Amino acid sequence: MKKTMMAVVTAAVVGACSSEPKYLSYEGLSMGLPAKVFADSLLKRGMVVDTLNEETDRVVMLMPGETKKVTVIMNGEAIASVQESYEATYNDSTRQLFKKYYDRLVEEINPYPEMPKNAEDHKEARFQADEGMVTLILENTYTPSFGIVYENKQSEE
Repeated sequence: MKKTMMAVVTAAVVGACSSEPKYLSYEGLSMGLPAKVFADSLLKRGMVVDTLNEETDRVVMLMPGETKKVTVIMNGEAIASVQESYEATYNDSTRQLFKKYYDRLVEEINPYPEMPKNAEDHKEARFQADEGMVTLILENTYTPSFGIVYENKQSEE
């Protein structure tokens, strides 16, 4: 009887652990962290808060000396999405960024992303994962720019 009861308890614990929500990771940080902890972790990595872009539901952070901007969009204390964007002075640099991230995500998430736009100067690639979606956006039509959007699945529900 004890062994049967122990097996039932063990199965319940394993089942409870496997039903925990999984989150995307942004540069090794789980997007399941509370938004304040997530932002503090980015600050410790050398980013600074852009005080010109203060809104209640988002935090905009910059990396000094780089063209990288990170926007953390919150839904209460949870992270809804993280948007990373780059602006460059010439198209080849943004195309190289797109290729670098595209190749990495093909290996890590999905070898067959959805490609709603696939032209030389405007590309979009959507990588669907169990934890959410990662979208790469290259727009070299007026100002060369490249962006990545990490969206938690939990924010869509």
